[in-house]
Amino acid sequence: MNERTVRQDGMVNSQGRTREQLTFAEIELEQPEQKRAEPFVVIPERGGREVDWGQNFRYVSRERQFVEQARELEWKGGEAAEFIPFHAYWPTYEQMQPGQLRWYLYWRGEVRSGRYPDTDLSYLFVYLYELIHGIGINEPAEGHEQMQRVWLAYRERYPKLDTYVREWLYDYGLVFGLHVQPLAPLQKLPRNLSAELKELEWKRRFTAEPLVLTWDMLRTMIDYDVEKSRFYTGQGRKDLQAYAPKVVALVDGYLSKSEDVRLLERFMPREKKVSRPLFRTAVYDHELYGRDVTVSVLPISTHLPLRSYITQLVRLTENKLRELSGFRGKLRGITAESSVEQLVARFLHKEFEQRKAKEARAFVPKVKINTSKLQRIQWESDEVRDMLTTEEQAPVSDESREETALPAKLSKAGKVPDPEQSESLQQAELDFERGWMEPGEVEHSEAAAGKTELPEEWREIFARLSAAHRKMLSALLDGGDAAVRLGIAEQAGSMPELLLDEINEIAMECIGDLLLDGDEIALEYREELRSLLS
Repeated sequence: MNERTVRQDGMVNSQGRTREQLTFAEIELEQPEQKRAEPFVVIPERGGREVDWGQNFRYVSRERQFVEQARELEWKGGEAAEFIPFHAYWPTYEQMQPGQLRWYLYWRGEVRSGRYPDTDLSYLFVYLYELIHGIGINEPAEGHEQMQRVWLAYRERYPKLDTYVREWLYDYGLVFGLHVQPLAPLQKLPRNLSAELKELEWKRRFTAEPLVLTWDMLRTMIDYDVEKSRFYTGQGRKDLQAYAPKVVALVDGYLSKSEDVRLLERFMPREKKVSRPLFRTAVYDHELYGRDVTVSVLPISTHLPLRSYITQLVRLTENKLRELSGFRGKLRGITAESSVEQLVARFLHKEFEQRKAKEARAFVPKVKINTSKLQRIQWESDEVRDMLTTEEQAPVSDESREETALPAKLSKAGKVPDPEQSESLQQAELDFERGWMEPGEVEHSEAAAGKTELPEEWREIFARLSAAHRKMLSALLDGGDAAVRLGIAEQAGSMPELLLDEINEIAMECIGDLLLDGDEIALEYREELRSLLS
């Protein structure tokens, strides 16, 4: 019992000490209490200023700020100022120093007046941003025209403008529904050109008359790497680049005449709708016209049937060029109509023959002068002049008689030509520009000169027709059959159909109409042709 009491007392004592220690610690750490200031609220008086939360606390984008500042400076002019360089990425008024702003306002006034002083590219972009938002113009067509003028005035110094302004002009026309004339065709499609503008350029090329394609454009429509061909890397590079686009245009014209359908109409792709963002890479407030617009696109460059056909035409052209150039080996697996294959073969054969003839003419002098004949004529002329002068100055003597007999001796010896030969030599000298003409050539030139009584367009046709063309027309007038026409064509190294097409092409250029209807001469032109060929 006593032990328990002692233990309890001990516990009590220990707890008491602990409490005392805790109490002592609290007294040591506790700070003196400070009175806190009571919070208060200021209640505004009734009838005070109302706050427009939508207006005063709205978010204003950087593009919107630019438009608001542009409205303030829209018609503000500027006096002549000093040019200060300005370079900024996505430039706006906020990035301009006061001197730069003065120069910009002065330069902008000059541009609006049709004068284009030299300036930095960033100033140009600020002005283009203004035109996109309709700043400083009265109607949309005026904005499009101003944008195009500024682009054409500065594009030579800043080629980078082509990348941006071409796209912005297209967007501007879409937004306002403008029907504007397209610019000059592109010789090469830039890599950063949008898909919509690329397809528009392809449509423009394939619908032109005649079809016009450059090698750089045609190469993107071919499904095989032509530049890795042994013929292309060797001797055929220039020929393939020159003739492949011409062959595609030739086949397009042939299909138009024979089937009344062109390449694009024969392989017409389906139109599709795409969403196009407006004024990309420009400081543009999308609240004005919207973020994007729906555009109809004709996917010509990705249409597989058209690409396959053009690929076959280029491969066929390469094979024919290999054959004409004497290159061993041919491409296999070419599928083309027999008529198209014959057309391409005739065309390339004719081009090679004309090139050979042109190269041959380049090594032949235009005028041939027979120096020995000229010296002989000069010597004979001097002899005759001396004899005539001697007869006038002195009486006739034995020596003069011998001199007088000299021309007769020379004539018998063959040194002095008779009158007919002298006349022909004088005629040759008169026709010095045409060279030494044979009698047959003189008659032909006189016959051509006799056609002056015909109308001018028929004289032009007569001048452009070759001998093979005239023979073919004469055969048609005389009712010659197919064998006769084939013989004439083979003599000329061509085919009857090709000669007839060439005659019609000349007629279209001269009189604007076809002379031949199939293998017959049109009735209304038979009399003119008879008088022309008579």
